[in-house]
Formats: sequence, C-alpha cells, structure tokens
Amino acid sequence: MKILSIELTNFKPFRDVRLPTEGHLPDGLIIIKGPNSTGKSSIFEAVLWCLWGSNAVELTNEELISFSSSFCKVIVEFEVAGRQYKIDRSYDPASRLSVVFYQDTVNGWKRIADGSNSVESKLEEIINLGLRQALNTLLVRQGEVALIANATASVLRGLLVDVYNIEILGDMSGHISHLEDDLKTRIGVLEDKYVRPEVIEKQIEDMDERIEEHKATIESKKAEIEGTEDLLKDVPQPHLLDAIQDMSSKLERKEVQLKSVKKTRDSYLEEAGLLTAEEELVQARLHTLSKNEDDVNARIEELSEEKSKIEREIGAIRGTERDLKDKIETLQEAKDVTICPTCSKPLTPEERDDILHEYHDTIEEGKERISKLQTKNKKLSGEAQTQQKRLGEIQRALQAIGQIKRHQNDVADAEAEVEEARNDLEKAIAKLGVKDLQTLLDKHGVKKLGELQRLVETWIAKLGSLKNEIESINTMIDSEKERISEAKKKIEEMDEIGSQIEDLKSLHEHSQYVRRKLVSGFLADYVIQKRLIGIIRGATNPYVRSFTSGQYSGVDLVPTPGRGRGGAGLELQIQDVRDNAIKKTSQLSFGDRTAISLGLRLGISRTMSAIRPLKDSPALSPRVRCVLLDEPLGGLDSARRKSVVQNLVNDQSFRQIFLITHTDVQGWEGVPVVDVSKTGTSSEAKLVQSSDM
Repeated sequence: MKILSIELTNFKPFRDVRLPTEGHLPDGLIIIKGPNSTGKSSIFEAVLWCLWGSNAVELTNEELISFSSSFCKVIVEFEVAGRQYKIDRSYDPASRLSVVFYQDTVNGWKRIADGSNSVESKLEEIINLGLRQALNTLLVRQGEVALIANATASVLRGLLVDVYNIEILGDMSGHISHLEDDLKTRIGVLEDKYVRPEVIEKQIEDMDERIEEHKATIESKKAEIEGTEDLLKDVPQPHLLDAIQDMSSKLERKEVQLKSVKKTRDSYLEEAGLLTAEEELVQARLHTLSKNEDDVNARIEELSEEKSKIEREIGAIRGTERDLKDKIETLQEAKDVTICPTCSKPLTPEERDDILHEYHDTIEEGKERISKLQTKNKKLSGEAQTQQKRLGEIQRALQAIGQIKRHQNDVADAEAEVEEARNDLEKAIAKLGVKDLQTLLDKHGVKKLGELQRLVETWIAKLGSLKNEIESINTMIDSEKERISEAKKKIEEMDEIGSQIEDLKSLHEHSQYVRRKLVSGFLADYVIQKRLIGIIRGATNPYVRSFTSGQYSGVDLVPTPGRGRGGAGLELQIQDVRDNAIKKTSQLSFGDRTAISLGLRLGISRTMSAIRPLKDSPALSPRVRCVLLDEPLGGLDSARRKSVVQNLVNDQSFRQIFLITHTDVQGWEGVPVVDVSKTGTSSEAKLVQSSDM
C-alpha cells in the first residue's frame, strides 16, 4: 500500500488542504515538519480516520470537526498491488456519517463499498490488515518508542503477539478448550440419553408378555360375548319388549281409569237407593222415585191447604176475641147507663152482666178452639216436615240416578278402552310365541316385565362393554407393538449413540493432547523462539547498526520463563561492539535505548509485509509497505538523528515513510517535506522539496 494523496476539509485545524496540490505523493521518506501544536499528528489522524473511522483515533466524530465549521471530510487516495483506490469519509451532525470506497477503472471511479462496516471489511480484504494490527504496525505513535525501550519482557512478548496476530494460536487453544467443553457437554447429553441395549431388550420382553396376556384376555372376553349373545337370542328384541311394556302400561292406566270411573259411578248408588248400576234396576228405581215424588208433592200440597184453613180459623177466633174484649171494656167502664155494644140499646145491669158473661164464655170457647186447632196444626206441620224431608231424599236419589246414568257412559267408554288395550297386548304377546305375559315372565324367571327389560338391557350393555374392552385391548396391543418397534429402533439408536460417545471421548482425549502438548508447545517453542525471533532479528539489526553508528552490532530476543502474573516474556539483549559485551536495555543510556527501540520498531513494521507467522497458514501477508512515524526522534542527539534520517532516506524496505518531527535534523537535503504552519485559527500544509526551504 502506498498513499497517493490526502485531502482534508475542516478536519481539526485544517480547513482546506490537499497533499500534494497536484499529482501524487512520492515514494521514500517524506518528512512532516513544523512547530508544536500546528497539527502535524492530525495529518496521520486524518489518514487513520478516513480508512477506519473514529475507532482509529480514539476521538468522536464531533471532536474531529474544525471549530469554525459544522462538518469535516477526508479523502485518501492510495495504491495497492498496482490498483488505485480512494476512500471518501465525511461527517455532518445533521446528516450523520458518510463513507464510500472507490476503485479506479478505465471508466473512472467505481463505488465498491458503502457504509462503515462494508468499507472496513472491503479494506481489510484488499490490504489484508485490520485496524488493530494497523495501529501496531502502520503507525508508530508518539512515545511508543520510549515504551518499547522501557518494556518488560512480558510486555515486549505481548507486543509481538499482538503485532503478528500470534494470539490466533492462543485463540486456537481457547477454541480447542471450548471444543473440549463442547465435547464434554455433548458426551454428557448423549450419556443422559443413552440406555443400555440389554435394558431395552428386557423392556421388549416385558411388552411381549403383556401382549400375550392381552390376547388371553381377548379370548376370555370373546367367550363371554358368545354366552351373552346366546342369552339374547332367547329373549324378545328390546324394541318388542319396549312395545309390550308400553302396551302393558297403557292397559294398567286404562284399568285404573275404569276403576276410577266405576268408583265415581258407584259412589251415587247408596244415595240412589241401589245396590248395583244395572240398567233395569236403575230404570225401575227411577220410576218408583218419580211416582213417590208426585205423591209426596200432592200430600205436601194437602197439608199446606189444611194448615192454611186452621190458620184462617185461628185468625177469625182471635179477631172475635179482640172484639169481645173491647166490648167488655166498654160495658165495664159504663156507670149509669149501659148501651149494648152490638145493637146500641140501653141495657140493664142484669142484661149487661149476662152479656159480659156471654162474652167471657165465648172468649173461653175460642181459646179452647184455638188450642185444638194449634195442636192439629202442629201435627200437620210435623207431617209436612216429614213429607218435605222425604221429598228432599227422593230428589237427591233422582239426582244420584242421573249421575249414575251419566257416569255409566264413562264406564262404558273406559271398559271399551281397556278391552282394546288388552287385545293389543295379547296380540303383541302372541307374536312372541307365548300364551300370555305371565308365561313370558316365568320363562325367563322374572316377576315383572320391567325386570326382563332391565335384564336384556344389562346383557346388551355387557355385550357392548365386552366389545369395547376387546377394542381397547387391541389398541393396547397395537400400542405395545408400536413401542416394540420403537424400542428396536431405539436399540439401533443406542448402538449409534454408544458409538458416538466412544468417538467423542476419543476426540476429547485427542483435543486435550493437541491443546496441552501441541498448540501451547508450538506457540512457545516454534513460533516465538525458532521462527519469529530470527526474522525480527534479521530485520532489526541493520537499523540498530545504522542508528548507533556501528556501536551496537545487533540485538537478540531471548525467551524468559513466566514469573508470577507476568507470564513468559522476551528479553531484549544488545551486542555492544565497543565494550565487547552483551547488554540489557536497562544497562544502556536513554539515547541508546531510544535508537535501538526505534530500530526494533521499524524492524517489526518491516517484517509485516514479508512474512506470515505460520508457513502454511491460510492467512495472507499485509499489503502495506509504508509506515507513519510520529515524533520518534525525541531523546536522540543531533548525530543520532542524522543517522536515522540518512538510513530512512536510503531504506528500500518501505515504499513510503512518513516522519513527523519538530526537531532540527541534518542529512535531509533533497527529501520531500510537508511543511505545516499556523495561519490565524487554522493550519496550512504543503509539500515542498527540502532544498526549496
């Protein structure tokens, strides 16, 4: 990968910058120079943000916008394997983030990806490098060289593991460990499901025994069915019994009705003076009562006439008595002259006394006559009452005879209905081939037709129940056979599961061996010690010799065992030609440590495009042959800085090297320089040749 151009719009301090203004950025070393706080590092941040987004710069999109603007935009054009690409990334809080990936074709720029995730995936596909590795190889941050110079053995080893993605082997160990756990879980699940085949075979034997028991039960039930069917053959059909029962019930109801109407009719016999309701007797009684009624009515009329005569006579006598008493009173009240009350003639005292005596005698005779008449009237009244009572009895008897005649019609109707019901019942019974109902009941040993019906219903219900039981037992037999079939299949399944369990257990043992013996040992022994260290040493030593003017001839990375929490590590050892000694970084001056650490860091970046951690690994080498060095020269004196720059100018390992520095260096004549300066509130950057400055 080579960066061809960088275009910044409202990105941090830069308002509108294009590097270069025309054409493409050159190969080799490019120095980015300028005072502090002018925005040199922001150029690197712009490149990283354009390629990978805000995760690459540890800032939010809002923090990247220039203070004098409301949006920012960066376009980076680059070349990979002879093909040109560009990424256009912009951010506006109103319309959010926009990022598009283009490829240059004969017909112009062609969009090949759109959106953050899509662009990042496409970029990794093209350059074979993800963001995490890019930050550890493409970019050398401020202070990173000092960090390497002061790194402990475990930290240094961890850096190499991260840079070369060697943790994939650690991940592999983790995956194998997960595989072991998964295998263990699968074995446990299979063992939970597993049932020994002999146990299932015993279950099959039990099911076969149950089937035989069910078959024996069916035979027993069939025998019961035959016996019940024989019983049912000898009895009338249920519907015939029901019909006979209905007819019998009807006859009983009609007989009860007949008895009731007879009882009602006979309740009038006594009052009518009859013993039976025979027609001849009823008519004779009616004739007699009618004649007696006439006689009694005639006698009552005679008695009434006689009583009337007596009452008239008594009334006349009492009238005479009142008249005589008035006359007596008149005669007795007269003093001197007495006038006859009858003829109005004067009376002598003697005549008056005679008349008074005559009047008193007449009154007494009248009283005697009244007494006799009253006695006779009383006798007549008694006879009249007797005759009236007799008349009432005769009339009630006549009414009773009328009721008897009326109810006799009801009795005749009821008798006809009884006869009809009896005939119907006898005909129905005759169809059954028996003489009468009692014969039918005696034949089957019951006393009532209802008992015979219930007996037949019981037999029919028993027959249905037996058939249902046989059907249910057959269903159970089918179910047992189905379970036997399933059990036989389960035996095959258990054989398969048993085989799977054995295979998984074997695989579990092998995975444990691979993880414990092969992967971990390979990571420690082969990758770190035998292969990678040699490659890094070969790439680093030329830088170390050049950066230290030959004082140090080379470096070595020596594996160290794990100590406490730090784990295994790599100790940096340096060959000092002047002192003819092998030294540790702690024995070097700060400037020497810085120069050697910078050499190691460049050696690491140099190897990234040339090797793969594993020879036969399917992973591809990163297509990145450029490096961004952010202020790596701090801590170096003028001579060392000159040596570094001269070496980088002549370095053919990288196609492009961007070096940020604010320190004055020598030996950069003819080197392209991006001059960064502050103008007002914004910064400017332009590409010039060092001889132009």
